[in-house]
Amino acid sequence: MSPTLPTRKSGQTLIFMTMVVVMIAFAALFYFDVHKALHVKAVSRNSGDAAALAGARWQAVSMNTIGSLNVAQAMAHLESLSAGQAQSAEAEAISELQKRLTFSGPIFGFLAAQQAAKNNGLFNQPEFEEDLFTHINIVLNEYVDFYPEPFEPTPPFTNAWEEYADMLSLLAEHGLAVNAGWQYYRGYSHSNHLLLNPSFYDAIAGRSWCWFFHNAYDELQNYSSYMDWPALPPIQVAPPVNSEVFSLHLRRVRVRDSVPVLPPESDWADLMRDLRDRIESADPEIMEDFDADWAHYASGPWSSWTGRIPSHFPWEGEVREEYDYAGADAAIVVRTETERHTGFRGGDVINWTAGAKPFGSLPGDEGGRVRPNSHGLVLPAYTDVRLIPIDTTVSGGNGALRPGWLEFIMLYLPQYMEHGPSVLPAHNWYANQLRTWEIAAFRQAGLDWLAVNSASCDQPGGGGGGGSGGTFHGH
Repeated sequence: MSPTLPTRKSGQTLIFMTMVVVMIAFAALFYFDVHKALHVKAVSRNSGDAAALAGARWQAVSMNTIGSLNVAQAMAHLESLSAGQAQSAEAEAISELQKRLTFSGPIFGFLAAQQAAKNNGLFNQPEFEEDLFTHINIVLNEYVDFYPEPFEPTPPFTNAWEEYADMLSLLAEHGLAVNAGWQYYRGYSHSNHLLLNPSFYDAIAGRSWCWFFHNAYDELQNYSSYMDWPALPPIQVAPPVNSEVFSLHLRRVRVRDSVPVLPPESDWADLMRDLRDRIESADPEIMEDFDADWAHYASGPWSSWTGRIPSHFPWEGEVREEYDYAGADAAIVVRTETERHTGFRGGDVINWTAGAKPFGSLPGDEGGRVRPNSHGLVLPAYTDVRLIPIDTTVSGGNGALRPGWLEFIMLYLPQYMEHGPSVLPAHNWYANQLRTWEIAAFRQAGLDWLAVNSASCDQPGGGGGGGSGGTFHGH
C-alpha cells in the first residue's frame, strides 16, 4: 500500500494557523506597548505633579520664613531707633539671612522636587544634567564678573556666585529627574523675532510646511543666509536678588520709605504702627544714617492671576479675590521615553508638564481676607499648595520649560547671528534645527510641497506638527 500524501486542505490549514499565531503575537505585543505607554504616562504625571508640589511647598516655607524675618527686622529697627541708634546689627544680620534664603530655599525645593519624582519611579535625565552643568559654567565665567553679589559669601568662598554655583553643582551631582522653568537674569525684551519663537524650530523638526505658510512664508521663499535675519532685540537684565529656579520674585525696599499700614486684625499691626511713629519722631541726624531694607513682592510677577489666563484657555468658575495673585510658582517638565515592540519608528518621547503654587491670605478689614501681597511687605501667610494649569504659571512661560532653549537663545544664538551656522553646537536640539534650516534643499522641499498642497493649509498652526506635535505641554 502506498503512503498517503498530505492534501491541499491540510496545507491551507497550516498556513491559516500560522497567520493566526502571528496575529495573536502581534496583538499581544501591541497590548504590551499600549500598557507600557499608559504606565509611563502615569509615572510621568505622578512624578511631575509630586515634583511641582514639592517645589511649591519649599516656596511657601521660604516666603513664610522671610516674612517672619521681616517682622523680626521691624522689631530690631524699632529697638535701635528707640535707643537713639541709626543702625542695628541684628537688623543687618536678618536682612542678610533673607537675601540668602531667596536662593537657598528654592534650591532646596528643586532638590526636593527631584526626590519626589524619583520616589514616584522616575529616573535621572542626562539631558537635564547637561543643561545644568552648562549653566553652572556660565555662572562661574560670567556672573562673577558682571553681576553684583546677591548675598555675603560663606567662607571658604570669596564670591557669592561661586557659592551659588557650588549649590547647583551639588544638586546636579545627585542627578536631575525633572527640570524646572528657570528665570534667568538676562532675557530678551518682548519681540516677534522668528528666531525667538520656539514654534519655528518645532516646525523645522516636524516639516510642518503649513506652519511656514501661515507664519514664515516670506522667509521660506527669500532666505539666503544668516545675514538676512534682523538684529535680535536688546537684552534686559533683572537685578539678581532671586534664585533662578523656583524664583520667589521678591525685591528689596527701604524700610523708612515703605512701612505698611496693616488692618487692626493683623498680628503685626501695632508693631508696624509703632515703627512708623518712631521713624517720624526720630532725630533727623539719626535718620540721615538710617539705611535698611526688607523683602517686598515684585509688582510685575505678583499681578492678578486671572489676568494672566489666556482668553482661549478653558477656564470655568471664579477665583476668590484673596487668592487672585500670580507670583511664585513651581513649573516642572518631565521627559520620558517608551520603546515600541510594534511599528517601525522606535519609541515615543513624552513631555509632561506640571505646575503648582503656594496659596494663603492675610486678615483684612472687618474680618475679611486679602491677598498676601496686598501690603507689599512679605509676611507669613502661606498655608497650602495646589496644582495649577501650566499655562497660568509665571515661571513656565517664554520657553522656560523647554530643555536647552534658554541656553540656546542666550548663549548660541548671538554667536550664530555674528558668525553663522558654523559655530552652532551639535548637542543642542534647537541649534540642530537651525542648521537644518540653513540647507537650501530643505527650504526648497517646503516650497515644492506648498506649491501643490497649500490649499489644504486651512488652519493657522500654533506649534510645529509632525513628530514634534502641536504643543510642548502634556496637559
